[in-house]
Amino acid sequence: MIFRNSACLLALIVLGMGPLQAQLATQTIDVNGAMRTYLEYLPEGFDNAQNLPLVMSFHGGGGQAQDQLNIADLRDRADQDGFVLVYPDAIPDPNDDGSTNWQVVVSGTLPFTNPNPHSDIDFVDALIDKMATVHNIDTTRVYAMGYSNGGGFSFDLACRLNHKITGIGVTARTMYAESFAECNVVHPTPVVTILGTNDSASPYDGVVYEGTLYYHSNDECNDLWIEANGLQSAPVVTDVPNISTNDGSSAELYTWTSLDGCHELLHYKVEGGGHDWPGTFGNMDFVSHEVIWEALSQHNMEGRIGCVASGIATPESADKALQLYPNPVQAELKVTGVQPDALVEIWNAQGQRVLETCLTQGAADIEHLPTGMYTLQLPHRSARLRFIKE
Repeated sequence: MIFRNSACLLALIVLGMGPLQAQLATQTIDVNGAMRTYLEYLPEGFDNAQNLPLVMSFHGGGGQAQDQLNIADLRDRADQDGFVLVYPDAIPDPNDDGSTNWQVVVSGTLPFTNPNPHSDIDFVDALIDKMATVHNIDTTRVYAMGYSNGGGFSFDLACRLNHKITGIGVTARTMYAESFAECNVVHPTPVVTILGTNDSASPYDGVVYEGTLYYHSNDECNDLWIEANGLQSAPVVTDVPNISTNDGSSAELYTWTSLDGCHELLHYKVEGGGHDWPGTFGNMDFVSHEVIWEALSQHNMEGRIGCVASGIATPESADKALQLYPNPVQAELKVTGVQPDALVEIWNAQGQRVLETCLTQGAADIEHLPTGMYTLQLPHRSARLRFIKE
């Protein structure tokens, strides 16, 4: 590669240097008289003056924070992109022989959903407030993701704590009937869901037992968020490259967007997938936590960062001039709103950075990339734009 601009070359060198040491620690918070614990990761070079996003990642039923860190380790991305990372712990559920399950209901109207004596919603509410006070997190960019029971709880957070949760990512779970029935969405909420068609613990078509609905189907969940976010009813469907041919599954990405492109819902349908966390176990064609972060990080409470909806720009309007064309693209991707020799990064649908290069007269040569969906971003800028490579 020939570098025509020393500033761009310097930027590449600086990105490769190791910044200040990061920190992983167990922290506690008292909520309604119960001592709650969580793993907290502050990224390299952390500074309270930075006003960074917050990402919370919730373990599955019967698990612990360390289990979720083991399957969804986002520390490298926290260092690279700059966000505070938290893995909370559930506490024993007396309704399930003391298992560490997340409370996902309030009224207990279903036979197996007796209310817990503690409130996990209160826990997360207080945790966000603490992060804002202690670490000055950006309260317009608070994201939750989770696996299985933790995924169901992420849906619950998006419904019951929507005024504090920017967006969610859910793997191996659909919505509990109570969450679905009592969902109160007060702002555009980006959602990423990942579900296997052979998931016996969280069936793709939901669960109805002896006439009682326990889990809604995946399609019903999608319909709720399509309506809540004002999205177009027809999705764009793209194949996720089948890079792991021996995992017994493949994946498609369904993308619903609003007419102005400011709001979205993504669904990864894993054909043949089970109760898995793709990228760590099960399907290995993409990395669940990477694609969830990549999608959610493009949004704040108003919608896609830098997007102009109905003629009104979001607060981060400094990035609104960033545009990509043509889209879809075959060979040369034009980028406006930046210096013609700016450093850019391109990430694939698996959450992997596949290209880091300097533009040449405002364009990036992407002819060698395989067909599929990609995201372009500029280091140290919040705007991220998707494009399709034909």
